[in-house]
Amino acid sequence: MRPSQKVRKTMTNKLPSPRGYKILIKKRAPKEVTSGGIILPDSVKDVESWLEICAQIVALGPYCYCDRDTGTPWPLGPWCKVGDWVIVPKFTQFKMDIEGEEYRFINDDEVIAVVDDPSMIKVYS
Repeated sequence: MRPSQKVRKTMTNKLPSPRGYKILIKKRAPKEVTSGGIILPDSVKDVESWLEICAQIVALGPYCYCDRDTGTPWPLGPWCKVGDWVIVPKFTQFKMDIEGEEYRFINDDEVIAVVDDPSMIKVYS
């Protein structure tokens, strides 16, 4: 293993851990190539990235889907789990870039929907 590979692996294991009722999500990367095989220019990928609302759940805070006052779990249970693809609002409070990937923190009640296949989601401005 080259030294750069070792550092990359170590950095990936050190993602921020959400606290309270926060959820850490990773935005879906924009398409590089169309279904017809056309390579998309950076300007198109930038627009698609800006419009993107689909993300994967990376980590849940310890109080996600719990009553804010008592800490008891919500009666209907959690809306999502780690690994799920979800639809979230375009504009969220906190964004960060880690190793070229965009991560965000959202509140547990900001999950709009869970989707089985994120490639089927099309966003319109």
